[in-house]
Formats: sequence, structure tokens, C-alpha cells
Amino acid sequence: MKHSADEDIVKNKMKLTFDYRRNMILDPQQSCNILFEFPRFKDVKGLGRRKPGKVSASQAEKHLVVFKKSGTSIQEHLDAITTSSQPYLLAVGARKNAVHQFFIVLDKNAIPCRSTSCLGAFDELFKAHFVFGTSYNPMLRNMYTFIQTTVYNIDVGKVKESPRVAEVRVRLLH
Repeated sequence: MKHSADEDIVKNKMKLTFDYRRNMILDPQQSCNILFEFPRFKDVKGLGRRKPGKVSASQAEKHLVVFKKSGTSIQEHLDAITTSSQPYLLAVGARKNAVHQFFIVLDKNAIPCRSTSCLGAFDELFKAHFVFGTSYNPMLRNMYTFIQTTVYNIDVGKVKESPRVAEVRVRLLH
């Protein structure tokens, strides 16, 4: 397939290549090449083991969002990544409370978010886990599982929840 940056064409090709991409994602040897084989995913805004102990809010934030001041080279940030990590948000702005753009960082690539709000960017980040078939960061697994089962109502009763996540979800919904 020819490469195109047109969003409608890319979304249509995403639908046409779903089965092929899904097989790539499920193959550990091929899953790391998905953005190489499908580079236009980077152009479409809005996509698309140890058990951790208790995680503080500040520790969780470090695994969820990285802030860079406006004018900082995003490519330098990507080049400085030394280990493969789960997707996270890269927030760019004048200050932490004045972010003007978000990116989802995955496999040393920055995918621009459509949303400019924290909540919208997180929504896109959450969905990127499903689009690219990535697992949750172990430090954030309970939080993501809670969001998955409580907010998005995905795989309730099928996904393994920690007892605390299940308890809080049940209390909120009953």
C-alpha cells in the first residue's frame, strides 16, 4: 500500500489492515516493527515481571506524563530514550499548567494527540493501548484496569482485577 498522510485514507487503510496488524501485535518478534511498517500511524492524531508495590501519585505521574517546555526538541527527547517502555504522554507547553500539545510516545515515536486537554489526551493514551496491543505499565496496571472496567466498561469480569480495584468499582457502581 502506498503511504499517505491524509487522515481519512489512513483510517480506511487501518480498517483494511486490521487482521494483519493484529497478527503482528500478537507476534513478539514482529510487534516492535508495527510503526516501522505502518509509519502513517504517527501522522493521525487521536489514536490511535515484578508485581509493583503501592505507587505514590508522584511516582505514577512519572510513568504517565513527561513534561517538556515549549521549544524543546521532541526528537532529542525521543533519541534519549534508552529502554522500551509502555506508551506515555509527552506534554509540551510553557508550564505544566499551560500545556498546548500532547503526544503519545511509543517505541521512540511521538504520535500527536488530537486533544489539547489532559483528559482528552489521557483518553487517547488509554485507547492507544488497545490500538497497538501494548500491555499496561506494571506500575500503573491497577489504575488502568480500574479505568478499563469502571469508566469504559471493557472486559468487566474477564480481566484480572486486584481485589482493591474490584472493591472500589463495585462500591462506585452500586
